[in-house]
Parts: sequence; structure tokens; C-alpha cells
Amino acid sequence: MRIIYAKGFTDDEKKAFIKDVQKNALTGIVSILKGMINLDIEFENEDMKAKAIEVESFAQTIGQTETNNSQSLLLPEIVSNISDLWNDRNVQECFQRSNEYHLIDSAPYFLNSIERISKHNYVPSDLDIVNCRIQTTKIVEQEFLIRSKDSRTASTFKVIDVGGQRNFRKKWIHCFEEVTAVLFVAALSDYDLKLAEDSTTNRMKESLKLFDSICNLKWFEKTNMILFLNKKDSFMKKIQNHSLRVCFPEYTGQDNFKEACDYIKSQFEMKQVAKKRIYTHFTCATDTESLRFVLTAVTDIIIQKNLEEIGLA
Repeated sequence: MRIIYAKGFTDDEKKAFIKDVQKNALTGIVSILKGMINLDIEFENEDMKAKAIEVESFAQTIGQTETNNSQSLLLPEIVSNISDLWNDRNVQECFQRSNEYHLIDSAPYFLNSIERISKHNYVPSDLDIVNCRIQTTKIVEQEFLIRSKDSRTASTFKVIDVGGQRNFRKKWIHCFEEVTAVLFVAALSDYDLKLAEDSTTNRMKESLKLFDSICNLKWFEKTNMILFLNKKDSFMKKIQNHSLRVCFPEYTGQDNFKEACDYIKSQFEMKQVAKKRIYTHFTCATDTESLRFVLTAVTDIIIQKNLEEIGLA
């Protein structure tokens, strides 16, 4: 939203993401290496074993070292090792089975760009920042001036971003009093994945449970509920090889994008007890132009509903 509705990021602000971007790549390859052990997958090239040990040792060292966010984390030899490991055919096989272990979504994006994001003069692009996975561990508030579809009017929106992980929920539940709308984001592609904090719980089932609890809070009897079913691009690829029945055994439709999306949408919308509409949109956060269109439509709905409530529409 900052890229779409604010002035984006300055070069200094972009440089502050260097450490997080490189950590995404490092975390990604380490997760895959651990996945290979759990899935009993050997390297295609025996030389990769030594490189894997070096990378994992480096990752442990970095985790215990404080560095400036704008400084590069990755040494040239580590970058070379990561690149070689990522290109190993059996590492790729393990990556294709990433639904069987925890792997951040941004891993392939940054591993495919490991040399670019490790250059001494590297400055993260807007797309790098959008793809960078940074866990929300606190309540973040930011104001945006958002124009209507016809650009004739503009309204100031205060957006409160909160972490969805279980251990963070009690920190933000109080933020919901007197809000105009709740924007709930769930990943379509999570249907065959487990929680990072609980390897026995399906991520989409957890999202449905959380959505149910939020939707039906007493504070939200008249609050606009907006549901973003995100990562439709990842879901479109995944549904071709992984059945929706992994999450919903009762599903009888075809494993194609439209039918599966419609079914997931229905599962969320049926959680609503009160007689009010849920505004659902299928989104891709990395497609800023498409997201701009969706967000403009959403803000128009919010403004219209507010005018109706005060008798001006």
C-alpha cells in the first residue's frame, strides 16, 4: 500500500531492506537443506555436501551477529555456494516438495536472484521489497490518502497492520474497537501447508478459524469485512499438482483454478453469522497495478457504507 498510495521508498529506506532480503535467500536455502535430510534426498553432486555445511554454519553465525540493515550479509564464497546448491537437481527436487516442510514463499524469488542481491552496490527494488518476508511482530500504523475511482474525492485512511501468528494475536485484539473496516488477508496457496509454529495444523484451516473468530466478534456487527484471498499466482501453479482435497477432503470439484477458488471463497464466507456482506477479492500482492484497482474499489465501498450510515447516501 505504501508503494501504491504513498511516495514509495527512498534509496536509504530501500537499503534498509538489504539484510532482510539476503536473509530470505539464506533462510530459504537452509530450509531446503533441512528438508532434504527429512525427506532422505541426497545431493546429485557429492561436492554439495561440503558447500551445504559451510552455508548452514554461516547461517548460524549470522543469526548470532548484529549487523547494519544496509550492509551486505553474504560473503562471495557463500553466494557461490548458495548458487551451486540451488542449481543442484536434487535440491530442486526437494524444493518441488516444499509443501512437506516449512519454506518461506519468497525463497525461489531471491534464490533465483542470489548474485544480483549480493552485489556490493545492490539496492532492493520495489518488487524485492514486496516479495521480502518480514514477520510482523508489533502493531504498525500508517496513514494513506486514497482517491476514489473517479479521482474527484480523496479520503485519509489509517491502516493498522498486525501479526497473524498465534502468539501475537492477544497483542492486537484491542485495536479493533471503532474501526471502519477489517481487511483480512489469507493465502490461497496455504491450503497444503502447515503452520511454522505448529507442524500438525493446516495453514488454511487456521486462517478459517481465525476469520471465523474475528468475523463474529460483537464489535463487528456493523463493520465492513473485506477478505483478500492472496497469492492467486502461486495457487494457480500449485493447484495443477496438489489437490484441494489435501485441505478439504469433502471437496468434489475439479482441481482447477476457478472451481477451487470459488470453493475456498465459500468456506470463508460461510463463517459469517451476522447478516452482512463480506467483500471478497482474489489478489496478488506483487502485482501492484492489479492491487491498486482492487484497493480503489474497496475504499469506494467503505466510503459509500459510511455515507449511508450517516444518512448522506
